[in-house]
Amino acid sequence: MSKIKLQQPVIHTPSFKRYGVQQSYLAGELKKLSLHCFPVTDDYVLDAWYYYTNLKGWAKILPDLVSHSNLYKSNVFDCEDYALKAQVECALRYGLNSFRMCIGNMPQGMHGFNIFPYGDETGIQGFMLFEPNDGFDWAGNAFKIGDNGYVPMDVFITSRR
Repeated sequence: MSKIKLQQPVIHTPSFKRYGVQQSYLAGELKKLSLHCFPVTDDYVLDAWYYYTNLKGWAKILPDLVSHSNLYKSNVFDCEDYALKAQVECALRYGLNSFRMCIGNMPQGMHGFNIFPYGDETGIQGFMLFEPNDGFDWAGNAFKIGDNGYVPMDVFITSRR
């Protein structure tokens, strides 16, 4: 009988400053940008606190959140799956759960990608976007909302009614 050996990748975790905000604060900041947060509910919150870092910290983490374009499988593992994979890996590896999957427009049409806040102990100072699929020229780099034609509309973070 064969055995399956599971081995987690050995990952060096860079040092960075981590800050936290309550869910309502993060959702409020996204709504100020006219972004829709989903799911909308009064019954539960996905996470009560969201953790983020400053731009220097994100610069150390983002290259690790890019996935190879050869993972792409139409209607099976496509844009939103790349974004969800990056979201989960960011929370798991770095303890930063504010790196969220979003859906919006880009030059080729509707697309899934990531949005994340940056700031310091005084709060969130802004948001950046991220393309996790290395098949895009700008993958692995943070860019401003609207750059590269990316305009987010919906963010996967619980919002109260």
